[in-house]
Amino acid sequence: MTDTMNLNLNLSLPFERAGVEFRIQVADDDGGANFSLTAACPETGDQLAFVSGVSPVLADWVRGYTRWLYRCRISATHTEDAITGSFERGLDAEQVLEGLRLACDMIRQRFELYEGSVVVD
Repeated sequence: MTDTMNLNLNLSLPFERAGVEFRIQVADDDGGANFSLTAACPETGDQLAFVSGVSPVLADWVRGYTRWLYRCRISATHTEDAITGSFERGLDAEQVLEGLRLACDMIRQRFELYEGSVVVD
């Protein structure tokens, strides 16, 4: 196992029926890894805010998901535009990737179920 890693990941998780695409970025920063998540419209690419006027579902989800990320070893906060945080210091690349897998799985479990758009028209 090495003491350093070099991560630069960009993931896109589209949920066409729900009308939302999640964009996740993970990049290393002085021995740790940063996490960022935004939501966008899959058709236009326009960023979606985590507010009730845009989507009551996203506005409700973002609060719980941000807290839940501690299970992925991510300390996170959210704004109207994004969830940002960092993985615990000292994790190796495999541990970061496992945390990311869990984070993606939780999104999939929630948003694959929607048969219609969660975005307000």
